[in-house]
Amino acid sequence: MLKKFKKRLLGENHHKFRSKNILKKIFGDTYLDKQRRWKYFIKKFNFIKTKLNKKNAGQSLIKNEKGFLLDLTFNNYLTYHLRPKIFEDFELESTCEILEKFAVIIQGPIQENKEFLKQTIKIYKKIFKNSLIILSTWESEDKQVIEELRNENIHIILTDDTKIKKSRSNINKQIISTNIALNFAKEQNVKYCLKTRTDQRVYNNNLESFLISLLKTFPVKENKLTKSRIFVPPMGTFKFFLYHLTDLMMFGETEDLINYWDKENYDIGLKKMGLDEKNYFINDTPLCPETFLCSRFIAKIEDNVTWDLENWWRCLKDYFCIIDNSSLDSLWLKYEWEVEYRYLKTYSDKTTRTVDFHEWLSLYNNSKNNWHLYSNEHEKFEEFNDSYRGKNLFL
Repeated sequence: MLKKFKKRLLGENHHKFRSKNILKKIFGDTYLDKQRRWKYFIKKFNFIKTKLNKKNAGQSLIKNEKGFLLDLTFNNYLTYHLRPKIFEDFELESTCEILEKFAVIIQGPIQENKEFLKQTIKIYKKIFKNSLIILSTWESEDKQVIEELRNENIHIILTDDTKIKKSRSNINKQIISTNIALNFAKEQNVKYCLKTRTDQRVYNNNLESFLISLLKTFPVKENKLTKSRIFVPPMGTFKFFLYHLTDLMMFGETEDLINYWDKENYDIGLKKMGLDEKNYFINDTPLCPETFLCSRFIAKIEDNVTWDLENWWRCLKDYFCIIDNSSLDSLWLKYEWEVEYRYLKTYSDKTTRTVDFHEWLSLYNNSKNNWHLYSNEHEKFEEFNDSYRGKNLFL
């Protein structure tokens, strides 16, 4: 209010009457030097971060924030990032045009994610303007919530989960609901799909053209099954955990993703590998959802899967590609989600468990990553309390 009054009163020269400019005029460089020293001193003890929506370089990170942050760290630099919770505070929009049809599939239970999901869909209306938005969930979900979501003009697929055979980590439910959504997208002549989850959100704009551009930039190695690579984020894609390609989020051609998310049940797939749900290890590697899906997919392409690091890294190079989380600006509201780079960054070990884009690109170009210098062994596991635990995690 006061600033506006000063502008009206003093006109174009209002900035000359700011206190720092007056003091500079009086005391010259001495004032500037003391001001710099004072700012540096104060910064050392400035552990309360307020005005989180203030402008830097002409733009503020977020539109609205009434809270503050406390920084009481001593040995490290604390940086922070904020993302809007609700679509009213989200102003980014997409301007890209694409020629082919594109779909965003949001798969999984709603339950405790309902408010988060409602806002996600509203945000996606701004950044996926060219896309069909598909929610694939269960008939057992709250009917009132489903009706509210229908009003958002998205396509909702409800599957009777009571008819799906129970399986380890609910993998059958994940397979069936994803497969049904992908086949619906195929019926709508959708060429590209981005598969996500109900507890995830991406924030970047113009992702449709970006993802399609990536797919065209890195053609897949010629094979009998797929037309293009499958693109995944690094979170959950591990260097030394054989065939542990993340299933959290995937982008690719619809047909290729249908092949990946084959509707074959977990127990039937294990049986073909000579395994069952009680005996589900190969070379000390558990056939958890990620390794099961990835190794089954590779077996379709190559008819055989060799369970060692060299083959896993080669397959990662030939058939997949990593998209950095920062390129998607993704948020996964689970497992210490407040830590921005959990699983993705470490300064306390020689390397991260996950594979980042810069590492994948070196792999793709046949550069010598020399990952074997970190470990000559793949990660090995043993059964524990109806799950599994690591025996030799080198990190």
